[in-house]
Amino acid sequence: MQIETGFHRARSFDVALDRLAEATHALGFDAVDYGFMRRARTPDGQYNAPDIAWRNWPARVRTGWSRFSRVDPFLVASYPRTLPLDWQHVKGAGWLTPLQKEALAYVENFGIEDGLSVPIHLPDGGFAFVTAVAHEGHSAWRTQQARVTDQLFVMAHEFHAAVASRFGLRADTPRVTKLSPREREMLSHAAAGLSAPETARRVHRSVETVRRQRKSAMEKLGAHTVAQAVAHAMGQGLLSP
Repeated sequence: MQIETGFHRARSFDVALDRLAEATHALGFDAVDYGFMRRARTPDGQYNAPDIAWRNWPARVRTGWSRFSRVDPFLVASYPRTLPLDWQHVKGAGWLTPLQKEALAYVENFGIEDGLSVPIHLPDGGFAFVTAVAHEGHSAWRTQQARVTDQLFVMAHEFHAAVASRFGLRADTPRVTKLSPREREMLSHAAAGLSAPETARRVHRSVETVRRQRKSAMEKLGAHTVAQAVAHAMGQGLLSP
């Protein structure tokens, strides 16, 4: 199932964020946030505090989170990654500091116990992320975890590409990969939720041809999965919304 987002048609950042909340709710999440840093790390290696826009989080979580923003364990765990971070991989980790453990307990105190964070790396050390969370007892998304994770991954990069280009949130001018028209076409169909066999029927080519063109696009974009290739292509403005 492909979820229509309409991020690029949003007339304001707030409208785009509302649409992100609606789209992540359709995936089974209760709340979402988007964070942005023009530069993630300070000269001494610490993390800068991100600017965070929230939707459907309890107000008291938002107001009290500032004391944890520079040590946010989900930010720290997401930053070295390119693929989504499962919150369950952070809980109980041996590297957590006392303050980071307190941060985990803080959000759990509001019934927020499960989620995914999607890292978005930007030029010159910039960083953004989208985090979607579920309240205690609301983790039905895990029954389709692989599909939901892929969809959230693409959705997060699509959201960032839309708001960064229109509302001044670019860290710098990104590198643009040169894809052939066929490679872009194959990724566009993948972004629409079509499998390789479905794409082959749509474009009247063999499944092997579709897979070969997808693989070529993945290699050029430095992606390990089709979802990652779609996200990278969206981030570079190579796919039409």
